[in-house]
Amino acid sequence: MVTLSQLDADLKDSSKRIAICFDDGYKNVIDHAYPVLKKYSIAATVFVITDFIGRKNTWDVNLGGIQYEHLSQEDIQKLIDAGWEIGSHSISHRSLRGVDEQELNYQLNYSKRVLEKLTTQQVQLFTPPFGTISPRINRAAFMSGYRKVCGFFPIKYYKTTVPKGVILRLAVYRSDSLKSIERKLSGDRRLYFEVIKQNVINFCSNATIAVNTLR
Repeated sequence: MVTLSQLDADLKDSSKRIAICFDDGYKNVIDHAYPVLKKYSIAATVFVITDFIGRKNTWDVNLGGIQYEHLSQEDIQKLIDAGWEIGSHSISHRSLRGVDEQELNYQLNYSKRVLEKLTTQQVQLFTPPFGTISPRINRAAFMSGYRKVCGFFPIKYYKTTVPKGVILRLAVYRSDSLKSIERKLSGDRRLYFEVIKQNVINFCSNATIAVNTLR
């Protein structure tokens, strides 16, 4: 197990590396995931929404209107002290599809500066809100100083070359069984089913995008 930045490092058994990461930076990362991973000496990567550090997730739209706490500054420092890696997940979790260049660069640059000031470390990783990568977002992220852009696994990249500097990820959901996780890690044609499933599930996030647009 490695952090995302270590995936391409010069280590033994590179083909067997797995990186665990968490988007949004929810409080339950420190409450539940951290103790389990600490037990096995595993460090992970957390992508933080800078405007919501220590606040509730009012950016999200979910059934029942349930709101959850995000990591506080103290929580983030505790993870860093344990060897965890912090990446940017934008300022406000606004969808970056279709925003103008000024807003796109603001979301990328300002969130990076906030996190670097908070962590006193270089922030090298960015994942767009809703995991949606695109050539335009990738270029802007690299121009802003990020080394890697992470996103969900678009079907079009299943049999084609992944763009340089892009890390494609597969989400693990509550509904996933051990068999599902095995398929995600298979690297063979069984992976295709999981890629399709993830794209279908992620499509549902368009509801949050639509509602936030109307706010």
